[in-house]
Amino acid sequence: MHATDPATSPPSDVQQPSQQEIDHIVRLYESGEQVQMEEATRAMVDAYPMSALAWSVLGMALRLQGKDALPALQKTVELAPDDAEAHLHLGNAHMDGGHPDLAMPYFMRALELAPTFAEALSRLGDVLQAQGHPKEAGECYGGALDIDPALAMAHRGKGDVLVAQQQFQSAQSSYRQALTLEPGAADIHRKLGDVHVALNRPDAALQSYAAALEMDPENAMAHGGMGNVLFRLDRNAQAAASYRSATALPTANAAHYHGLGRSLHALGATADAESAYRQSIALDASLAAPMLHYADLLRETRRKEPAIAIYQAVLLLEPNNIDALNNLGMALQEDGQLEAALASFRQVALLAPDNPVTHSNIAAALNDMGQREAALESCRRAVKLGPKSTAAHVNLGTCLMEMGRLSEAVNSFETVVKLDPHHRRAYVNISAALTRLGRIDQAIMHCRKALKINPDWDELHSNLLFYLTHSQDIDAAALFAEHVRYAEHFEAPLRASWPQHGNTRDPERRLRIGFVSADLYNHAVAHFITPILEHLALSPRLELVIYANSFHDDHVSRHLHGLASIWRQVEKLTHPELAQVITSDAIDILIDLSGHTGFNRLPTFARKPAPLQLTWIGYPGTTGLQAMDYLLTDRYFSPPGELDDQFTEKLLRLPATAPFLPSPEAPAISPAAAIENGYITFGSFNRAGKLSREVIARWSALLRMVPEAKMLLAAMPNKQASDKLRSWFAREGIDAGRLTFHGYTNMHDYLALHSQVDLCLDTYPYTSGTTGFHALWMGVPTLTMVGSTLPGYVSAAILSHAGLQDFIAYGEEDFLAKGVAHASDPGRLAGMRKEMRERMRNAASGRPDEIAQGLEVALRHMWQRWCAGEMPASFEATSSGIVGEPQKEAQP
Repeated sequence: MHATDPATSPPSDVQQPSQQEIDHIVRLYESGEQVQMEEATRAMVDAYPMSALAWSVLGMALRLQGKDALPALQKTVELAPDDAEAHLHLGNAHMDGGHPDLAMPYFMRALELAPTFAEALSRLGDVLQAQGHPKEAGECYGGALDIDPALAMAHRGKGDVLVAQQQFQSAQSSYRQALTLEPGAADIHRKLGDVHVALNRPDAALQSYAAALEMDPENAMAHGGMGNVLFRLDRNAQAAASYRSATALPTANAAHYHGLGRSLHALGATADAESAYRQSIALDASLAAPMLHYADLLRETRRKEPAIAIYQAVLLLEPNNIDALNNLGMALQEDGQLEAALASFRQVALLAPDNPVTHSNIAAALNDMGQREAALESCRRAVKLGPKSTAAHVNLGTCLMEMGRLSEAVNSFETVVKLDPHHRRAYVNISAALTRLGRIDQAIMHCRKALKINPDWDELHSNLLFYLTHSQDIDAAALFAEHVRYAEHFEAPLRASWPQHGNTRDPERRLRIGFVSADLYNHAVAHFITPILEHLALSPRLELVIYANSFHDDHVSRHLHGLASIWRQVEKLTHPELAQVITSDAIDILIDLSGHTGFNRLPTFARKPAPLQLTWIGYPGTTGLQAMDYLLTDRYFSPPGELDDQFTEKLLRLPATAPFLPSPEAPAISPAAAIENGYITFGSFNRAGKLSREVIARWSALLRMVPEAKMLLAAMPNKQASDKLRSWFAREGIDAGRLTFHGYTNMHDYLALHSQVDLCLDTYPYTSGTTGFHALWMGVPTLTMVGSTLPGYVSAAILSHAGLQDFIAYGEEDFLAKGVAHASDPGRLAGMRKEMRERMRNAASGRPDEIAQGLEVALRHMWQRWCAGEMPASFEATSSGIVGEPQKEAQP
């Protein structure tokens, strides 16, 4: 505190405070005793009511406490109209109140009275800057510094102007000069931090913000600035802490709540993030960014309708906000509003015509609308605009895959790998496309190549195992070893931390059964599991909890949703997060429906989140996990003693592995094709990935032995695949005229094609599953050859349940002999055709209630064993009880 001599001395008859009284107030000021200072100055004003000095000091005391000082300072100006400092103080008070227009006349009057008054000239610069006149403001600050080069506020103001003009290096220099003069000025440290952010110097920015907070722990802007830097550095927990410090202060603004929402959002704390976004919007509804990110959160949490509404609100504020238009398009696409989504993406394209991502999004919408060629054109445009954009090449490859142009798709994905050798999705898609082309060996090679780059890619490792089940170049022992190798990498490091489950060991209590799958929609797995869940849902002794690892909304998923006591969407959870949810749900028995197929959750099962864990239906083989206690099968699928050593799991045999429900679109069985044609027609409806060179050689041998026979091959992905198969047949001496090829089609037409077939020929070593069931329902048996692994028993199990063991061959010689025998008796095939549906209805696989009852018996029995402290053991369960009580072995 200091006093400036007034420009004009006060009238001599006005009584003034004594020097002793002034010194007392100075001491109170210097000791920070602001309340006492106010009391003393009020007493001084009472004693000297006409003293401008007394009123000026009272105004200062009030300003220091944030109180209304205007009346006191106005009184000062009235008493000393020619005092430049009095006018300065009154102008300062108006600035404090956010009224630069009211402050301006007082600063100008101060300069009229004292033209070299540097502080007044600097404050006039502050007014001009607040009014949006940075050039004139800069001139004021420059003039003030010409008068007084040591005026810190002018250096600060000059820095502010330079920041507004984006001259950050020069602004940095001004702020540093200000800090040299006022090293304890917290807000200048904060502003220097903002400059460091603009210059992309995060470490320096953090140091400046920390310095500001050391001097002023309640500087909300410094807390917010620190949060911004930490968020950009992906240090989200620390960022959230900084934003929380800002929002705890009365000067917090909408940006601080927005930052808090973003950091919490990134941490997965969606409920708290949502609250922060809403507070930000409530504080300032004119800001688009908090609304945009709030809408993103709603979209991510599957609240599509409110997300769409808020994106639209953002666009009312900023009609050309590209992020809002783009994300609105994605939300509309997810909601099935494809035309509206396409319109939104096209609006983005008008604003950013050279952005490859925009054209990729347009392609995705067109693809969903079935406009494949238009989608492909947009994909190619995206690649042209962004030749080094991996996303553009991935989308092009995906579009080509869906069009069945698999070789071209492979080329696109290989381009991605060249651009980014660590692009996991590209390797996944390359191997998938090669498999669909029937190039299993190349798919295996690509998986192994990818796993050398990153052994932690669990999805690629599962794909490798799935492809190996199709290979004739690996024996049962080596295949088992490959599965165990998966577990050694992904499970072994976790075994020591498996939880000690606290589930109540009551052998007769109600059990919580969890199911984990990504296929709970119109998918083969869902069709198999639905009648079982329908039965189990009615049991008072079971409670069903479903963990859906993909989001689909169709009639199948909605029906399954209604069968569950609890349905959780878990596709966004990490494996540790999902394991924690399952453990928290106190699941007693957890059932995997995927095995090593797409979107599996085996790394979650590897954490042993439930006391008992089973695998079923999705995959014909072991998981390799020690955490998986049982594999559900049946006596035909896994004949006792034949395959047991190929599993880490114990084999639990049901009446049938799974039920078969015929499609409601299935046409009636037609008369045998051979009766009308006069020759036998063999058929195959297996996917191309199963059709190896060796399989074609075996079929060709049979076609040579039955020279009048022909063959129909369906489910061809494209012309390339059928041309390749023709060439393989040709090398075996089979004329192309004996072959007919059909592509993918709808369910009705696919089933109707069976009217042209008398006998299906099976693949090897991965035999028919669903296609074998469909063929039998259409009256057509499948000639199969049993393999040495579980995939080689699939067709044999289906046929055995239907009492058709004479269509099961053991070795190639037996396969050919039986093929010739059946082809030589078309009348028998025609007769069997008529009775086939009755056979299937009478088979265990045709009685889902019996399978479900057997499963409930099995679940109770394995639970009782666990409650008794016994280890898992193989056993067989029927609807009436356990067949052959397994040996008791205590848990370690």
